[in-house]
Amino acid sequence: MIDIIFLSFIFLVPGLIISGLFKVQKTPYLTSSFSVFFWCFSSTFVSINYLINSTVGNIFIVFSFAYWLIKLFDYKNLLFNFLLLFLIEFINNYYGILHIVSTHTITLSAALENLEYSVSNINVPSVQIVFLKFFNHNYILATLPQFVGFSLLIGNTINLIKAKNLPSYFTIGLVPILSIFCVLLEVMTIRSHFLSSQILCLILIETLIRKKLNINIYLFFVSLFIASRLENLYFYYPLLFLILTKYLNDNVKESDIKVWIKLAIATFLPILINYHSLVGGSDIRSNIAFSLFLIGTLNSLLYLRHTKFLKFFTGKFNLFFVLGILLLGIYMFILYDFKAVHSWLFLLTHFLDTHQGWVLTTIYFILLLVYQLAFSEKKIEQTIYFCILLTFLLIIVSSPLHHNWYGGEQWSSGEIDGIAIYNFFDESQTRSFLQLFLSIFPIGISLLKPKKI
Repeated sequence: MIDIIFLSFIFLVPGLIISGLFKVQKTPYLTSSFSVFFWCFSSTFVSINYLINSTVGNIFIVFSFAYWLIKLFDYKNLLFNFLLLFLIEFINNYYGILHIVSTHTITLSAALENLEYSVSNINVPSVQIVFLKFFNHNYILATLPQFVGFSLLIGNTINLIKAKNLPSYFTIGLVPILSIFCVLLEVMTIRSHFLSSQILCLILIETLIRKKLNINIYLFFVSLFIASRLENLYFYYPLLFLILTKYLNDNVKESDIKVWIKLAIATFLPILINYHSLVGGSDIRSNIAFSLFLIGTLNSLLYLRHTKFLKFFTGKFNLFFVLGILLLGIYMFILYDFKAVHSWLFLLTHFLDTHQGWVLTTIYFILLLVYQLAFSEKKIEQTIYFCILLTFLLIIVSSPLHHNWYGGEQWSSGEIDGIAIYNFFDESQTRSFLQLFLSIFPIGISLLKPKKI
């Protein structure tokens, strides 16, 4: 128990301080995300790791906590985070709720390398490295992904309940979805998909429904979302453009240069945070120049969004998105021929499989989006929800790229040891779909309507 408290203390103190400085002490579900973001910098600036694994660094954390107690103290924030983390750790210790995926050892190796003050070039996001950094000779905090993810899920659910003026017992509506095996399996992995999904959910809620957080916090979560998964910049680029366009139109004056500086920092910072992880891979995500180009283009498009061409482009955005996906599909077929078709059919078959509840997840995902499309009054909201559906299509259509990268010669030849393969290199694509699904499933609360008496 002492080890859990000590390691939790080291992890949470930066988040407690940042939440106090940002004046969001009354929203404790944000604190753990601030902690994750702070410790992400230790993957790039490795000397920060002295705060974790040295006595002097631990003493500095103690003094920092003392400052928080004197200047910024909020006992509800402290209790919420310590008790939630302790509860999840307790459950895992006694029931073994975690799903240890095959890439767990790669992430652990990256965390160990980073804690030894070496720059890790292993191709995993810095957030995942953070999740496995907090251990000593007796104990490791193994449930940090679940702790941070559930913290945000709780906050997102509370905000939706308040915004929609619904009874609190409507939160029970989330339980059936979390009981679907493939969803529960994803939530309980030591990866950053669950965290990433709830960050996007928070951004969607703040953009379309609630609009309570100030712009600094909003942009902080935009930055953390891009940093949380290396592929987020690619899969969610169209959606990010639409979301940020909607948010900026509603909340920002065109002449406010400070906002544009903050936006540039928020969007370029993830490349710095994940720099060493990005250059450690061999796929398109490891092209730093291309990533910088995409971020630069995103900022330029947002700044010029009121020009006639971009107004037209935004108004017909999903049409251009569909054309882009169609061209990508044609390119995949030209490049990989029948193997591309094989990848698409395999994924479609997988998503419609009753095993592990994939078909339930797929049907619920589509119905939820159809519902939101039908009952959203504003065109931009309908465009955003339809864009989410197209993002799912993008995940499927782009699957041959992923299969080729990770299947290598075995996938290209279609054989393993002389035996024709049934393509099993789909794992990342199906996880990407579950991340997308988890991003919007709390919004399913809005499907429920209280009875009028």
